[in-house]
Amino acid sequence: MLQTPLQPSLPDPTYVPQAQKYDVIIIGAGFSGISALHRFRNQNLHAHIFEAGSDFGGAWHWNRYPGACVDSETPFYQLSIPEVYNTWTFSSRFPDHYELRRYIAHIDKTLVIRCDTTFNARVCSSTWDNGTAEWTVRTETGVTAKSRWLVLATGLLHKPYIPSWPGRANYKGLVCHSAQWNEGINIKGKKVAIIGAGATSVQLSQELGKQAAELTLLLRRPSYCLPMVQKTWFPDEKTAFHNGLPTLLAAARSSAVGIPNTRLNKRAQDVSAEERENYFEEIWAAGGMQFLLRNYNNIMLDKEANGMVYQFWKKKVRQRLTDSKKQALMAPDKMPFYFSTKRTPLEQDYYEVLNQENVNIVDLGKCGIRGFTERGLQLDD
Repeated sequence: MLQTPLQPSLPDPTYVPQAQKYDVIIIGAGFSGISALHRFRNQNLHAHIFEAGSDFGGAWHWNRYPGACVDSETPFYQLSIPEVYNTWTFSSRFPDHYELRRYIAHIDKTLVIRCDTTFNARVCSSTWDNGTAEWTVRTETGVTAKSRWLVLATGLLHKPYIPSWPGRANYKGLVCHSAQWNEGINIKGKKVAIIGAGATSVQLSQELGKQAAELTLLLRRPSYCLPMVQKTWFPDEKTAFHNGLPTLLAAARSSAVGIPNTRLNKRAQDVSAEERENYFEEIWAAGGMQFLLRNYNNIMLDKEANGMVYQFWKKKVRQRLTDSKKQALMAPDKMPFYFSTKRTPLEQDYYEVLNQENVNIVDLGKCGIRGFTERGLQLDD
């Protein structure tokens, strides 16, 4: 389709760009935006995506830090579009960010969606006009577009949080946000500090702790990490997935969390301590989110049952840490918060890395960060 030029060849202060018109405007080119574009096309609607980044992928376009990896397992973590899944097979249970970008490039090639996408076009305003029953969307680059429908496929991971600690200009080292990772950074032999203990920190720590001369992890509270149990798929497993994908993806769509599983239909207190322990071990060994999804039916509703889960988790974590101070910080005697009320990251060798002598852990619950110095961070203590 030929489009009216957005600006004349010579600057003209009186020039007003003619708005491009679509049936649907979609903001964001991650999985949701791509899926929306495909489905609107199938309804013979003229849809167009505006994306702030330079390519498709959403979070997986931006997330390039060492160790970045999905924690929703395949074959369920993919678009349920036959043209795509019939011509693609993931290599592992939890693909890393490199493979996810290859998958997204495959989606683009298969569905031919780039022609209906404008990149490097961060939307700065969207206005509804009751008179014309149209949305007017404007980007920071000066593009104006109109549509009858507007879809915000912006997700919730697009805006990094950067604390305003004083003295940053005085710091002589390098500051890098995980959401804006500089892939040219060489960590080997450096002193590194990671602030926070969420899912991103877990993945970063696993990688940087093996490269840095010294790694300091600063946290307010630990995450309740579960074993990922990463696995490379064998050819026969890939074939089995392909043959059953329509059924598997339909089951995922109708499940509570996008991964079909059946929670045990009994309370944690309904069985003996020995039976409960054996079952905990079974679903722990399954890896991924299975420990939560297949657990007893009252662990999220009953404080006592939730405490049983925590005590088992604490035991498993402490078995992998030899330093008593690290044990107390990463798996405290007193449960810091109820199990599964915060995001539960997956880990591969997180606790083994934390157990290394070159890794230190600082409890920010006892002393906060005051600000930067020339050589690092100054704490309140």
